[in-house]
Amino acid sequence: MTASRIRIWTVGLLTGVLLNVTGWVGNNFVLGGLWRDVGTPLSSVPWRQSVGRDVLSFVPDFIYGVAIVWLIVAIRPRSHDYRSAAWRAGLFVAIVGGITTYFAIANSGFIPWRLAVASFVLVLGTKLPLAVLAGRLLER
Repeated sequence: MTASRIRIWTVGLLTGVLLNVTGWVGNNFVLGGLWRDVGTPLSSVPWRQSVGRDVLSFVPDFIYGVAIVWLIVAIRPRSHDYRSAAWRAGLFVAIVGGITTYFAIANSGFIPWRLAVASFVLVLGTKLPLAVLAGRLLER
C-alpha cells in the first residue's frame, strides 16, 4: 500500500471515529428528547437489544469518514484548495447519507418528520466541520 493510500485510510478512519463520537453526543444530548419520544415503542423490538446491533451502528460513520477523505482527494485537483474540496465532499456525503437514512426512515413511519429533519441538520453540523478538519489533515 502506498503512503498516500495509508494516509487516506488513516485520516478517513480518524474522521469516522470523530463522526461516531459527535453523532453519539448529538443524538444523546442535543436530540435526546426527540429520540426518547420515539424510542420507547422501538426499544421492545428484539433486534434493538443486541451487542451486534450496537457494534454495527458504528460502521456507517467509518464508511462516511473514508468516503469523505476519498472524495476530498478526488475533488482536490479540480478545486482551489483542500478546504473547498472538503466542503464539497462533506456536503455530498451528508446529503446522500442523511437523506437516504433519516428521510427514508421518516417516510416509512418509524420516526416523525421533525426528528428526521433535526437529525439531518445534526448530520450537516457534524460532517461539514469534520470534513474540513480532514482536509486540513490531508493538506499537511
